[in-house]
Amino acid sequence: MDIKKHLLSTAVLFFIGQSAYAQSTKKDTVTKEKKIEEVVVVGYGTQKKSEVTAAMSQVKAEDMAGLVTASFESQLAGRAAGVNVTTSSGMVGAPPAINIRGINSINSGTYPLVVVDGMPIFTGDTGGYAPSNALGDINPSDIESIEILKDGAAAAVYGSRAANGVMIITTKKGKKGKFQLDYNTYTGLAQVVKQFDLLQTPDFLTISNEKRTNAGRAPWAFGTEYNTNWQKAVLRTATQTDHNISLQGGLGKGSYFGSVGYTKQDGIILSNGMERFTARFNVNQEVTNWLKMGANLGVTRTEYQSLNSGVNSLSGAMANAVKQLPNTSIYRADGPFGYNIDVVGTNTITGRGQNTEHIANNLPNIMYVLNTNRLQSKVLRVLGDVYGEIKILPSLTYKLQMSIDRSQNEGLMYWNAFHGDGRGSNGRIQNSNTTMERYNIQNILNFNKSFGEHKIGITLVNEYQKENQNSFFGGGIDLGDSYFNTNVISGSYGTPVSGGGKTEFALISYLARFNYDFGKRYFFQGVIRRDDLSSLPKEGRVGYFPGASLGWNVSNESFFEKAKNIVNELKVRASYGRVGNSSIGNYPYMSLYGPARYGDSNGLGYFQMGVNSLRWERSEKLDYGVDMSFLGNKLKVTLDYFVNNIDEMIQQVPVDPSLGIPDNQYSSNIGVAKNKGWELTVNYTPIKKDNFELNIGGNISLINNKITQLYKGADIFPGNVDWGNFDRFYRVHKEGYSMNQLYGIKYWGVNSANGNPVYYRLDGSLVQYNLNTRLYNVFNQDDPSNVSQSGKAPENQLLGNTIPKYFGAFNLSVKYHNFDLGTLMRFSGGNYIMNITRREMLSQNLVNNSKEIMGRWQSPENPGDGWTPRLMAGNDPGVNGPSVSNSRFIEKGDFIKFDNLTLGYSLEREFLNKINIQKMRLYIQAQNAFIITKYSGADPEMQVNGLDFNGIPRQRVFSVGLNVTL
Repeated sequence: MDIKKHLLSTAVLFFIGQSAYAQSTKKDTVTKEKKIEEVVVVGYGTQKKSEVTAAMSQVKAEDMAGLVTASFESQLAGRAAGVNVTTSSGMVGAPPAINIRGINSINSGTYPLVVVDGMPIFTGDTGGYAPSNALGDINPSDIESIEILKDGAAAAVYGSRAANGVMIITTKKGKKGKFQLDYNTYTGLAQVVKQFDLLQTPDFLTISNEKRTNAGRAPWAFGTEYNTNWQKAVLRTATQTDHNISLQGGLGKGSYFGSVGYTKQDGIILSNGMERFTARFNVNQEVTNWLKMGANLGVTRTEYQSLNSGVNSLSGAMANAVKQLPNTSIYRADGPFGYNIDVVGTNTITGRGQNTEHIANNLPNIMYVLNTNRLQSKVLRVLGDVYGEIKILPSLTYKLQMSIDRSQNEGLMYWNAFHGDGRGSNGRIQNSNTTMERYNIQNILNFNKSFGEHKIGITLVNEYQKENQNSFFGGGIDLGDSYFNTNVISGSYGTPVSGGGKTEFALISYLARFNYDFGKRYFFQGVIRRDDLSSLPKEGRVGYFPGASLGWNVSNESFFEKAKNIVNELKVRASYGRVGNSSIGNYPYMSLYGPARYGDSNGLGYFQMGVNSLRWERSEKLDYGVDMSFLGNKLKVTLDYFVNNIDEMIQQVPVDPSLGIPDNQYSSNIGVAKNKGWELTVNYTPIKKDNFELNIGGNISLINNKITQLYKGADIFPGNVDWGNFDRFYRVHKEGYSMNQLYGIKYWGVNSANGNPVYYRLDGSLVQYNLNTRLYNVFNQDDPSNVSQSGKAPENQLLGNTIPKYFGAFNLSVKYHNFDLGTLMRFSGGNYIMNITRREMLSQNLVNNSKEIMGRWQSPENPGDGWTPRLMAGNDPGVNGPSVSNSRFIEKGDFIKFDNLTLGYSLEREFLNKINIQKMRLYIQAQNAFIITKYSGADPEMQVNGLDFNGIPRQRVFSVGLNVTL
């Protein structure tokens, strides 16, 4: 395979500020000394890093440069303490989950607020029929830095939207001076990290027929002509490439930055991929000595191709592929369209070959489905702002910023009529259009004044935000011909289908922030924000969100001079803030009516009970931190202890069915929870010379989550998630425990006398499930063959927490002459996973199984591994446990993962000068390189709320890249 050389983007990322402050120990002598200080974005402004008293982290562009990911947030994993980023699917376009200092809600949103160049933007899925991550519309190569506001004092500037933390993204701005052009490119090959170890044909025949004979029936599996790896067939080695060209510079008193980018990523599973075109232009101009103006504009066109990824769907790619029979073929010369498909009555099923029966559940030939069906989303995203800043006085400025975030998503769904999803409807074609618009206006007044040792900063903000979302879909079933598969065509279908919706949202806010610095030693920041939110009833839609932080730079005290030989810098800080969670839907408080049918008539139906007292969820955040440096500032340490008290969580309150309330429940603010923990970040640069530099860093977060109050202390079962056509209870929210506890039966093992599975009851006694009678009997370890005494079914109990108790990362970078080497290693643990995929691969139906089933009980003389019961066709619930969590399949989620390994070489400067190139760097990189874990599944991060069920596998990417600067 030809691999192009591409480029990667490395960017210069610090906002550089200048400070003129130095204090002499002599009373009558003051010497001013200029030094460079790093500046960070803190919301509605910037602040020198040395003056920051809140808990926040910064991730720089160079830390993420060259990583082969579709969206920037995937690159954040392990980069900042307290920020846990997990990607549960290998599907290109699927958004990762981001939790800042734990999970902060049961029923409402848990995603952080994301702000780009001052504009709070849309997050989540933007519509269409393929997963379309809103954050994937931002080109990672255009990002200068990402600031993460973690504590209440820092996040309180965003009030009702900040309970889950805030991520502030600053895009690149031009620098005054010489013109610079950068070209960055890479090409990568993506492969599946781990495939499931499935039975091949000889073992499949043995196991399948043993299932049948144990059930007293004739064998059903025959034929050794084929040994098909269906899993391998739907997976592939995919090419992923990226090109970015940017130019920047300055003209007079202005600067500019422009870029264009192209990204194409094929997924490791067939029919999945993404193609993105991006353009950005940022400009800033000092018009006069009292007026600055600027604009930031980003335009993105992204197309996602997807597939049915339903975890229990008949055409769900992985759910289907791992079940297909290895002794049957994918293609057949005499089959329909050349595929191995049998027509049985009005149905079409994967061809059975020489087997006496077809595959269980009439599973379709997944290759035909992937090659014919289409799920697509095309997104046009415009994200931009214009601003003007007036210097009213030397210390007083006014800034007006107007921003827009507009996303239009065009979706296409086509299901082939002959086979798979579209068989029952005789084909389906559908188009959709989802438009999301958000307008934001900010009026910002800044006052900054220094006199003597005092420095005062005051910021006043008035913000307006308006949001509209409109969606519509139309199409039909009973397609006339498969030719009509690229768009809805009038007259090409029999029965039309359509629908749509519209929502609106508005926010009016006022903010005041006060900063005080005395002698670079004592710092105070106070903030109060008032939000008026349309999502809440009139009586309670106004909320006030205060925050305050204190800092003491001990190292600037005169008495600390002697200690500086050991401790170079020491700053202690503390903060408090109250913030809200407004991700509660647009109309949760209103009594709502919607369309309903009665027989053949259309009408209105009552489907939501109004609650005039409803309000946003609230969080009170406390933080105590210390920043230190040693060994001539070579070793830097940051330590934080935090407590997040979450109050007034929205919970569904059950009511008597006789009241006629929809779903027999209504929403109310009655839940209470708490997150608390520690964060430690260490960075060490023991060597920094012209030809040799060594940097070592790491961070670790320890988090404890607990629910302290629920409605009447009653448990909540969030596990009734619709997977296909049934609901399963796997998890529970319970007072006194962390959210999403695994909940089910506790497994003991296999009765060696008869192969029955044995379980614990709550009183510690044991019962066995009699596979012959399908009833429970008492199990006596001293008399295991006795099945005469009736027993009671095992009760459900708590089986483990699903939230990691610790996570972090270690990074290493080395530069030696022209070579550079870098690595990032992540780790996580303390959580448990219900491996439903593993259980499904032990099915007792006519489907393929994992090799784990070879350890089954066969006889008292051959009891197997003591963990896998006797096989019996058609008795899945008995052999593998009922449809709840079963400790037999619960595993620890601990892992150590080498996320990135990079080796680069920069060409000699003397050679580059001859061809007028400033820099040229070549590199090779491995992402998701390898993992150390005892978890038996594909990847311990491939889980959602502790459940691993037939997800698209994660990918490993090997890439080569090039960075050029002219």
